[in-house]
Amino acid sequence: MKKESIFTKYSLGVLIVSFLVLVNEFVQLIPTHSTSLEGLLLYFGPVIFAIISGIFSIVGVIKHKTKLGLWLIVINFILLFWPMLFLYVGTFIFGV
Repeated sequence: MKKESIFTKYSLGVLIVSFLVLVNEFVQLIPTHSTSLEGLLLYFGPVIFAIISGIFSIVGVIKHKTKLGLWLIVINFILLFWPMLFLYVGTFIFGV
């Protein structure tokens, strides 16, 4: 078993925080709709987290090439395009 780079661990931590932000937008454990944020974290939060986490995971893969690092790059790439996927899938499911 290869040793994971510290950058890969940071990337995983940032990815978990990003998913917690997404889940919070739907569940509202910490209310953000009553603040000035409204729903902006749903669109812009994952993109910002994906860029930061993507940089960490790319550096981690350069240091130690592991499967976790490669998976994190793929997940961050998908998360980078979350706003477009969210809008298009919502339009396809619920109509115009």
